[in-house]
Amino acid sequence: MNRINPIYLLIAFNIAVFLFRDVLLPEDVLAQTSAAFEAALTGLGVFGYASIVGLYALCAFFFIPLLIPLNILCGALYGAYVGTAVSLAGITLGCVASTVSVRYVFRGMERIVAQRPSAQRVLRQAARHGTLTIIAVRLAFVIPYLFQNIVLAMTPIGMPRLVLLTALGSVPSAAIYSFLGAGLVQSESLGQLALYLAVPLALLLVIALLVKRLNSTIDAE
Repeated sequence: MNRINPIYLLIAFNIAVFLFRDVLLPEDVLAQTSAAFEAALTGLGVFGYASIVGLYALCAFFFIPLLIPLNILCGALYGAYVGTAVSLAGITLGCVASTVSVRYVFRGMERIVAQRPSAQRVLRQAARHGTLTIIAVRLAFVIPYLFQNIVLAMTPIGMPRLVLLTALGSVPSAAIYSFLGAGLVQSESLGQLALYLAVPLALLLVIALLVKRLNSTIDAE
């Protein structure tokens, strides 16, 4: 049975929220909610950003499956562009945390994940094409982040290289989820909604082409 891409579900949810906003959130309730969020974020300042990024690291270290919801939350709280930057910082720090966790703390995770054929395939690819494999895995963001983090931590790739390539390969996914998160709360017009949906759809197309090209290169060599 084919899995439904969660991005498509989020896009449909964005459209539903936009169409039924007046029913789900009357204008006065929406204004009060937005004002409350803005006041809370302003009060937190830099500590607010640090708290979100720290939460990414905590979830990654203890294998708590909240990384995608956190990406969406960043877009909803901080907007598409700042949310993308905060998400990327969180994903990168989460990579460090999960790698330390798998390699030095919860070493039993290796035995659990290594039994999966998909993990074995990634490990074989990483042994031959480390850089290309990391980028391909990070671009395939429909694969849960936790699974990505655990499998990549099991490779012999050094931490600095792993973190740098994770930051590079995670830019599209951070942008996609942040734009969709921002669209849930900031789409006041059809034009704004179109922007918040067009960017993720365009990135999905680019990612599909890149992943196909990368996998072809890896398999061919």
